[in-house]
Amino acid sequence: MDLTTSSKPTLHVFQQEGGWHWGITVERAAGGGMKVVAYSDEGFDSEEEAREDGEYVMRSEDWHSRQSFSRSERRYS
Repeated sequence: MDLTTSSKPTLHVFQQEGGWHWGITVERAAGGGMKVVAYSDEGFDSEEEAREDGEYVMRSEDWHSRQSFSRSERRYS
């Protein structure tokens, strides 16, 4: 079973080491708990910036094919 598509993804925004980060998790198919399927490499200056970037990645569904995302990779529409 593919864990990245087995449940609805959840976005988490948190502060760590002086910056704001985001992570996307899905429920584990076996054993319970959550699995991190994507996260931001670099910290953001604000919670809002981190949330916007995490939401962008969730909408783009790039998190299905890779795990780590750099802030400079964000594509603005």
